[in-house]
Amino acid sequence: MKSRPNVLFILTDQHNRRIARFAGNKIVRTNNLDRLASEGVHFQNAYCQFPLCTPSRISMWTGRLPHKCGAMTNNMPIFPEFLTIPEHFANHGYITCGIGKMHVGGPDPMNGFQFRPYGDLKCNKFCGHQPDPIRTAKDQIWTRHDIGHFPFAGESEIPESLLQDSVVTKETIAFILEHIDKHPNQPWFVCASYSRPHHPLTSPGRYFRRYWPNGPDLEPLPPGFPDKIHPHDRFIVDDYRLTAFTDEERRRALAAYYASVDFVDDCIGELLSALEKNGALDNTIILYTSDHGDMMSEHGLWWKRTYYDGASQVPLLIKAPGLEPSTISEAVELLDIFPTLCDLAGVPIPDGLDGESLVNLIRGDLWQKGFIRCEHIARKETSFRMIRTREWKYVEFPEFPPVLFDMVNDPDETTNLANSKAYADKVAELNARLWEDGESWETLFSARQSFRERAETQRLTYDDATPNQYRLADGTIVDAEGMLYGNLIGKDL
Repeated sequence: MKSRPNVLFILTDQHNRRIARFAGNKIVRTNNLDRLASEGVHFQNAYCQFPLCTPSRISMWTGRLPHKCGAMTNNMPIFPEFLTIPEHFANHGYITCGIGKMHVGGPDPMNGFQFRPYGDLKCNKFCGHQPDPIRTAKDQIWTRHDIGHFPFAGESEIPESLLQDSVVTKETIAFILEHIDKHPNQPWFVCASYSRPHHPLTSPGRYFRRYWPNGPDLEPLPPGFPDKIHPHDRFIVDDYRLTAFTDEERRRALAAYYASVDFVDDCIGELLSALEKNGALDNTIILYTSDHGDMMSEHGLWWKRTYYDGASQVPLLIKAPGLEPSTISEAVELLDIFPTLCDLAGVPIPDGLDGESLVNLIRGDLWQKGFIRCEHIARKETSFRMIRTREWKYVEFPEFPPVLFDMVNDPDETTNLANSKAYADKVAELNARLWEDGESWETLFSARQSFRERAETQRLTYDDATPNQYRLADGTIVDAEGMLYGNLIGKDL
């Protein structure tokens, strides 16, 4: 047996933690994740640092708060001074490989991994997302807010063998088994990064038909929707044109999201089954999480960029040698993954990380962390800064009134207590803790602008590339989906 365990890091995109059987949902099928939850440690209150793809991923991979590492908008690069988890593990004897969607811009598509056989190696406007229906690749209407994501929800047009999630599964299995055959004594760190359940909300037809038309119901609208809701929420409603769509369109989108969760769960099951059958999971840490959530009709909202648990919370499951199955309710954050994996694998924890190892918490010690953090620093209408303690969630905005939720007695976040005199002292206390790092809205916006300007000097775009590519053994990059999109994006591939 290897002296150090392998690491299988399973990452999905935009998975609402509540839409899983292990989290109490009775409709969706997540048999494989349920098994992982039952055999490992299930963190019920894990949060991302930034409810948007690229910033969340960069922050997670570097173990740094978003405003410290430039993770403040999509398609940013990982700047070279920031060590990543796979880079650190490679420095300590691991072979490392990232497969699938990374959604990180810049000139280096490796993101600290030694190998990337498949994925968004030429990051462009697609960044690993396969437009579906196929025709929407021509003008990217599947991403446009003025059209919305609802009209395209349903059965996928893409052959199942070419769906990114199917390829990620096959390529991950192949890489691990090939490595074990050639280098049986070298530990590996492999990330299988899936694009679903992020929109476009499509899946193979058999999955969609499980949930449509007799599937999940929409969450009830909050009182006074949309005119009397918090102005931050109202901006999201207007920006995404959420009132322009019918209840039937929304229900269809919700059903398609459930189908996407179901489908990617089966992909994960295929991955785990094949590796287990070949003995590849012996002495292996398995971690499952997502970069952020998706509102999926909660509070009348959809998609991301908000402080509610639907968008800011993530599933987090860890199964590792020597860890007993358990469920943990303490608030933790994706920043904690870097030091936790180091701790579990016997790799030194680097200095300067903003997270803390979860190992002592898992083993029953008192959790000393006072609160977790989440922020969205963008245009002022969507920006917020949030802290979550064991009992409270407190959120501030550059131009709007704050929000305070009692997460013990109001876990669904229905009653804002920030304007009540009875909670003035609590608001003052949490305000002080929120800004105890010395930041201000001015410094945060300034940092975002500075990092964006720096990123422009490194930006590479590939307008003629389809969503995913293969890297061959000699380093040559070849397109993976020219037969689907080649004639639609400006180049006959």
